[in-house]
Amino acid sequence: MKLHVSILSKLIELPTQDMNELRHVLDDLGLEVKGVEGAGLKTIFNIETLANRGDHLSALGVARELSARYLAAVSAPTVASSFQDRKGSIPVRKATDLCSRYALLELQLPPGMKLRPDVASVMSPGAPSEKPAIVDLLNYLQVEIGQPMHAFDRDKIDGEIIIELSQKPETIEALDGKTYTVPAQSIVIKDRKKVVAVAGVIGCANSMVTASTTRALIESAAFDPVHVRKTARAMGISTDASYAFERGSDVEGVLTALRRLVYLAEGSAGAIKDQDGAHVVGLSYVEGPAQEKRKISLSIKEVRRQVNLPRLADVEVTSRLKNLGYAIETSGDAGEIKVTVPSWRLWDVKNHDDLVEDVARSLSLSRVKQELPPLDSETAEATALEQLLKKIEPVLLGQGFYEVMTRSYYSAEAVKALGSLAGKKLARHIEMKNSLESSYSHLKVTNAVHLAQLADMNHRRGTLGTKSYEVGRIFSPEFSAKDGYPFEKDVLTLAAAGRWYEGEWRKLESIEARLQLFRGVLEGIVRAIGQVPSVSESEHPFLHPGMQGALKAGRLIVGNYGVISPALKAELGLKHDVIYAELEVALLTKLSTERQGEMPSDFPSVKRDITLKIPLREQAGRVIRFIEDTKQAHLRSVLVSDDFRKEGEDYRRATLRLVFQAAERTLEHTEVDQAMAAVLAVLKEKHGLEMAS
Repeated sequence: MKLHVSILSKLIELPTQDMNELRHVLDDLGLEVKGVEGAGLKTIFNIETLANRGDHLSALGVARELSARYLAAVSAPTVASSFQDRKGSIPVRKATDLCSRYALLELQLPPGMKLRPDVASVMSPGAPSEKPAIVDLLNYLQVEIGQPMHAFDRDKIDGEIIIELSQKPETIEALDGKTYTVPAQSIVIKDRKKVVAVAGVIGCANSMVTASTTRALIESAAFDPVHVRKTARAMGISTDASYAFERGSDVEGVLTALRRLVYLAEGSAGAIKDQDGAHVVGLSYVEGPAQEKRKISLSIKEVRRQVNLPRLADVEVTSRLKNLGYAIETSGDAGEIKVTVPSWRLWDVKNHDDLVEDVARSLSLSRVKQELPPLDSETAEATALEQLLKKIEPVLLGQGFYEVMTRSYYSAEAVKALGSLAGKKLARHIEMKNSLESSYSHLKVTNAVHLAQLADMNHRRGTLGTKSYEVGRIFSPEFSAKDGYPFEKDVLTLAAAGRWYEGEWRKLESIEARLQLFRGVLEGIVRAIGQVPSVSESEHPFLHPGMQGALKAGRLIVGNYGVISPALKAELGLKHDVIYAELEVALLTKLSTERQGEMPSDFPSVKRDITLKIPLREQAGRVIRFIEDTKQAHLRSVLVSDDFRKEGEDYRRATLRLVFQAAERTLEHTEVDQAMAAVLAVLKEKHGLEMAS
């Protein structure tokens, strides 16, 4: 953006007459100066503007920044009185909400219209302009107040003006004499027969004004910045108008810009040389929904903390914000204010931090102290996942498991391998449309593939036994938001392969023995969260049909474990059996309780064995719960020590060992006998279980 110091000096008293010093001020405000032309008040600064700061594309916008820095007043440009009561001769119809406001001002231009030298020299320094005077005046206004406007020749417009989205690609001849293809779904300005402009980008030659034009239609509008950017990129063009609209224009400035134009174009006080000037014929105006009145709460205490200026006065913060155009309301809380965002900043000011940034820039970052503020000595509260890992990781690490991290993706070949498990219902995969390479084409629905391949790779490199675990996510459209996030679920996965106990002299344990040891680790995880572990049958599609189970915490299934299925093992090309478990983190976290630690007793325990007749379909685990539910004092544990069946009997004989122990004394046999009698009575009367002879 070219900032003309001559225009800037009319809007605000310059803080210095030294242009080098002024350049440093602009740089410090975040208006990076890339180059300088001219000298003195004829200096032009070439400024690099940010992609979301359309308000910086004018002398008025820069004046506001200087006003906030030096707490100096801005002299707003003079505008004409309202002329909305004069109806234009060209009706306007808006057929898209991507144009929020559209105004069309009809002007009668004097013959041979010329601009005053001081205005003309700004837009065409050093040589007379070849453009019509009205075009130079519109360009001058864009430099001054930032609103892009466009002029049509009234006599070349047929019937009406329509703002709509194009339904198909259109070919136009533009003002620059070149031919462009306008893509479908672009915002275009049309009359009854033709496209006369591409909204926010460029006008067409078929309606351009010339030096002989006596009736002009001046367009002032607000267009969607994203749509303008897409259209300009597709056409391969960048204009001053598109550059401004892409950064967000001021919706409230649409009519203000026309009033400024009328003030300059009418009468001797304006910009027209030695003539009566132009005069307004009429105005056509349409608008969309009411403009948002965005309000943001700001804590001045937080501003002080973030800029590291503990003595920054409240009035200084509010004054700087007011000079930037914000409206301030004080709230009931001390140090809290309500800030209304001005219309020209709605594109970039969204929250509290944006306001703090504005205050910091107006103060100058050089005022911010370099030393860091004191650190808060309080430790942040651990998340639910961190609390869970603190409980279960000692179990995993104590059993020799190492934490690993694998990728969230795998290849189409892995998807095919999982899909080969005939007759099993698999969760649907999410395919990536923009994967960097073919091996990352799908998000994983299980971690079995990665951990199994990791174990196999370590075996190939000579590792006799591997144990690994990972806390990560799996993905499928079938996962619901109740699992944590839509399409995502956190899981704890474990894998073990090869020897369980290290040492080459040992014989490799059987797969059954290793599966039992693996189950012991899973039960340790459940106990670590304060729940009672047990297992039940399962039919997990990735696991061996005869060597798998469902892990339960209390009465809730939290996951599955078992040996990787032979079919999947063959598809993945694994050389060794891999034991795998997949537990749901959300369930483990939900069931996790604070375990009440208890010091071990120094007094001897008393053990009593009983052999019960148990129906063939009854589970020994249920019988243990029956005994625990009697809530006998000093009952520490109940274990199954034997389970057998005599030939010809229609029941099983299960021997259970009940262990009693007190923390403060040695138990007497009589009180243990009473407890045993109570247990046996409940088993017989409530559950129909009797002692075996």
